[in-house]
Amino acid sequence: MSRTRYLTSILIILILLMTLYYIVNNKEKTSDIIYNYILRLNQKKVIIPDKSNNHRSYLFKTLTETNDFVAKNEDDFKKIYYTILNNGWDTFTFQCDLDYKDCFEDNSEFIKSDYMLLINNYVSPYNKQMIIKTEGIRNEITVKVTKIYKNDEITKLKNKISEVLKKYNITKETFTEKDLERIHDYIIKNTKYDDDFAKEAENFDNYNNMEDITSSKATGALFNKKAVCSGYTDAFALFLDELKVPNFKVESMSRKHVWNVIYYNKKWSHVDLTWDDDEVNKNNNRNFYMINTKALLKKDSKEHNFDTDLYLELK
Repeated sequence: MSRTRYLTSILIILILLMTLYYIVNNKEKTSDIIYNYILRLNQKKVIIPDKSNNHRSYLFKTLTETNDFVAKNEDDFKKIYYTILNNGWDTFTFQCDLDYKDCFEDNSEFIKSDYMLLINNYVSPYNKQMIIKTEGIRNEITVKVTKIYKNDEITKLKNKISEVLKKYNITKETFTEKDLERIHDYIIKNTKYDDDFAKEAENFDNYNNMEDITSSKATGALFNKKAVCSGYTDAFALFLDELKVPNFKVESMSRKHVWNVIYYNKKWSHVDLTWDDDEVNKNNNRNFYMINTKALLKKDSKEHNFDTDLYLELK
């Protein structure tokens, strides 16, 4: 054997011994490297479902959709969960970046945070989540959504909204501010505030724990003729969505009140049907209609106090 080959063999043996020594003394780190390498080789492609019929295409400042479903930090959860709910997906699996070690823990905290309530306010009422559960395995998180509105309720509501719009000859092509008034007035004239439901709800942490939550939904306002603020706002939002008028809902910091915000005539305006209802505000049924934030808080800064840092459209 030549001297060169001999020295090369010695070098190779030394390298192998050093590698073996490193592996033996760094078992956990080596195991992670091998595991991550295998994960990368077997990483599945994220499957994107079709959009639902209730998808909102409005371009908001507060929330944006994403086509990158690999979470690298907590901010990615905001985009991913907004995309899931805005598209109305019942089940969806996204991935954690392999370098994001706290992904599962941060995800668990995120779905319990106030930000999920904010996302609910920006998607169609039909896509609002009542319960959201996640399952984590390897580097994947599967989201399962239970919506507030069932399919039969959605069909019934869509038919009712079409019926009302046809009655008043309102279409998205010919929509005017007068039509907006007609819808506003129709809801408050045909709905009574449900005091009994409101009192019962005070004994629960949220509506999901109650046996019958109809008055908190558009079905209460449009069919049972009685509702609380969330029922008024859902009903109004569904009409606006049908007419392609950008809108979202605002929730007070106390979480005891919610109202609508709409984009019309190139500006965002507050509309509170609950407080415009004669049963609540007997003096003027358009007292909280199409007003800016300054005017809103001047009229009432207690029940309408909200986090202006969250709703970027209103800053």
